[in-house]
Amino acid sequence: MLKSIFIKNFAIIDELELDFYDGMSVLTGETGAGKSIIIDALNLALGNRADRSVARIDNANVEVTATINTRSSEEATAWLKEHDLDDGDECVLRRVINKDGKSKAYINNSPSSVAALRSLGDLFVDVYGQHEHQSLMRLDMQRQLLDSFANNSKNIEKLAAVFRLWQSLNNQLEIAETNQADTRAKLELLRYQFQELEELNLQAGEYEEINEKFALLNNSKELNENSMRISQQLAGDGDNSIYDKLSSLISDAEKYAAVDNELNEPLEILRSIHIQTKEVAAYLRNYSENISSSPQELQILEDRITAVEEISRKHKVKPKELLNIHAAIKKELDSIEGEHSDPDKIKASMQEAEQLYRTTAKKISSARKNAANELNEKITESMQALGMQGGRFHINVEPKKSTELSLNGLDEIKFLVSTNPGQSLRVLNKVASGGELSRLSLAIQMATSNNLKIPTLIFDEVDTGVGGATAE
Repeated sequence: MLKSIFIKNFAIIDELELDFYDGMSVLTGETGAGKSIIIDALNLALGNRADRSVARIDNANVEVTATINTRSSEEATAWLKEHDLDDGDECVLRRVINKDGKSKAYINNSPSSVAALRSLGDLFVDVYGQHEHQSLMRLDMQRQLLDSFANNSKNIEKLAAVFRLWQSLNNQLEIAETNQADTRAKLELLRYQFQELEELNLQAGEYEEINEKFALLNNSKELNENSMRISQQLAGDGDNSIYDKLSSLISDAEKYAAVDNELNEPLEILRSIHIQTKEVAAYLRNYSENISSSPQELQILEDRITAVEEISRKHKVKPKELLNIHAAIKKELDSIEGEHSDPDKIKASMQEAEQLYRTTAKKISSARKNAANELNEKITESMQALGMQGGRFHINVEPKKSTELSLNGLDEIKFLVSTNPGQSLRVLNKVASGGELSRLSLAIQMATSNNLKIPTLIFDEVDTGVGGATAE
């Protein structure tokens, strides 16, 4: 859970530190007091987009730090361990925007990419914005809410993979059955894409490695200055270093040890510390002198990252997936360029893929129906507590009219509601008013929060559209 947040030079905030405790915390105040600004600042620490315009003072850094207890999130703890960033029961997410507008991200004081910060932040905190209840109107959001509650994520991923395989086979079939002109056009595109990926020559793990190097080089000046400063304080020139002070202490200790043998042991410890101080200072000095701070190398890395990301955007995939795309394009090229593309074999493979798809889709549909029944009860119960006495909530899960395969299964999902006693169930966006939508969204969040396994839920303007006895 979120333990504290530190904000500096953000919008109207000069410097602010807030501590939070188990249970519910409420920020209240007049319009314009800065409640939403605190949430905006937290979003920055969670990896949201940075903008230098939020700075209160132009020539000072913007800094936001969120301290989070990790014990209540197994997924986040696993993520930290996987990325070698685990630091006990506490995690510190920090975001800095310097006066030049450059953004830096840190996880437990280790430099990080903003994408990694956002991935981790999503496991810790869910921020529910002022107008997000409007998203309940969207059928895709209704499906996502139900699938999340039904723990369908693994089967949805499997279904999507099988669907893409089926699509690929379908494309191959079309190519095999189409005329030569269309085949040549397809081949030309595939060859261009393949050649572009060949020239990119991305290696396994390279993107992650160059991002790490970029982060190191981008912070090389700070690392250089601090390591040299520590080295000087330990054993620098002059007689005020820790090494020189230890020399003086050892000299005194030797006199007293000559009088009392009991002092020989601490004397030896002092001598050992004396030697190690010199060694650490030398190591840090050498580190400072040898750390790379080449602007040319930094530019090369940045150009390489840009090249990889541009091509990944063309293919609408993450950079780490480009190797799979490269292999898939080569496989498709080989298939098309082979003179004996057999439509019958492709059709047989498509039938196998479709059978696996429908088997998986049935499992998803069954889980959706079970989850819908449970949610119907929970949300209807919450509606009564939120001033909608006699109201009912129902999730309709029915087979789609079209039997064509799709990315998300074969179900048509609709949220239905009756807001008054005796009123029949109707589609959500045709019945609910703004205030009713606000209350329904809160009821849904209450019902699904435990399944989402996110330890901290934040509601901005949770009482929007709610008044009277319900607000009380």
